[in-house]
Amino acid sequence: MLDTPVSAASQSIGRVIAVNGSQSTVDLSARAGIGETPTVGRFMGLTTAKSIIIGLITDVSEQPSPAAGAGQTFRKVAHLDLIGELLSRLSGIPRFQRGVTEYPNIGDSAAMLGERELRMVYGGADADHAHIGDLQQNTNIGVHIDIDNLVSRHFAILGATGVGKSSGVAIILQKILDTRPNLRVFLVDPHNEYGRCFGDKANVLNPRNLRLPFWLFNFEETIDAFFGGRPGVEEEVEILSEVIPLAKGAYLQYRNGANGANGLLTKKREPKDAGFTADTPVPYRIEDLINLLDERMGKLENRSRAALYHKLIGRIQTFRNHPRYAFMFENANIGGDTMAEILSALFRLPPDGKPMTIMQLAGFPAEVVDSVVSVLCRMAFDFGLWSDGVAPLLFVCEEAHRYAPADKKVGFGPTKRALSRIAKEGRKYGVFLGLVT
Repeated sequence: MLDTPVSAASQSIGRVIAVNGSQSTVDLSARAGIGETPTVGRFMGLTTAKSIIIGLITDVSEQPSPAAGAGQTFRKVAHLDLIGELLSRLSGIPRFQRGVTEYPNIGDSAAMLGERELRMVYGGADADHAHIGDLQQNTNIGVHIDIDNLVSRHFAILGATGVGKSSGVAIILQKILDTRPNLRVFLVDPHNEYGRCFGDKANVLNPRNLRLPFWLFNFEETIDAFFGGRPGVEEEVEILSEVIPLAKGAYLQYRNGANGANGLLTKKREPKDAGFTADTPVPYRIEDLINLLDERMGKLENRSRAALYHKLIGRIQTFRNHPRYAFMFENANIGGDTMAEILSALFRLPPDGKPMTIMQLAGFPAEVVDSVVSVLCRMAFDFGLWSDGVAPLLFVCEEAHRYAPADKKVGFGPTKRALSRIAKEGRKYGVFLGLVT
């Protein structure tokens, strides 16, 4: 419950003349004190009967003011974004909270925030708050963030190129690792910037040491990979949608010993799909897929489409044999891959002293980067869903505008949907999202 209202420490330099949703306009009618110039980026306090509403100055302008007499006069006006308020509690200790419970009224007094109020806004160091730097406008004031609130509500770090986003991300993630040792962190690193930032706490993955079997890709991601990031040929896509489930069924059959000791798909009869779809995340062999296509190409009813099958087989073989895609095919079915093994490797279960994974994307072929990020985003959500949030995970996507652009007409649809699903539902399953853009 509220006690007496807090009072502004600085002298009033204006009054509220307009309130519009989350913004307010202040007439700067009085001269500010020394060092309190109301400029963009500084904070003002609007004193109401119950609180001091904190506003960030976003615009300062001069407007003509109607006045009696011949000469024209001007007035200075500041526009504020309302970000929170200082409230007094029964304990007598003022506390800052984000958001506004009661808007200011026309005529309320406005003043620059003093050092005391700024310290309340930016918090103090304790077990729940981490120090990430000092306030630019007053370096005597440390900036602290509530790690639990930051992670559990998702967060974004925004800024133009060159302003220091990467440095800020590294500092914040280091504080998260220090404060939440039980939290796994997965960082998508498009430019290989973070490999040395976290020392022994991070496991760095790249095309040389990553195992991301091709069978983990859903149908859209598979098509994107096979066709080099371009839209798939409709007839070839239709054939693949029919044959991939059969290849999965064939893998299940020879794993159960139905196709002999060598585990090769025979051509005596086409295997059943075993109820699988092209999106079912179960292993299959690329050799079985090619053999099924070759078998269908030889059938009499497909003679008119032989060239189509031949082209598709060639496309898949070229993709499979290219050394840059080795991370998808080398040892893809050795040792009985399971989803649990791959999730454990990607998301650090157990962490073994390295609770963080850095996925360096700069070495991946550009044609499959979107598909790879889509697989990782989707698996991160599935990781939380299947574990029911037992092992919380923070998924941080650097250069997020590349994978989830605001323009709905561009970007890779599966990646955008996977990130959106984490943002909408991830908190329920202990999967949290950090976007850097």
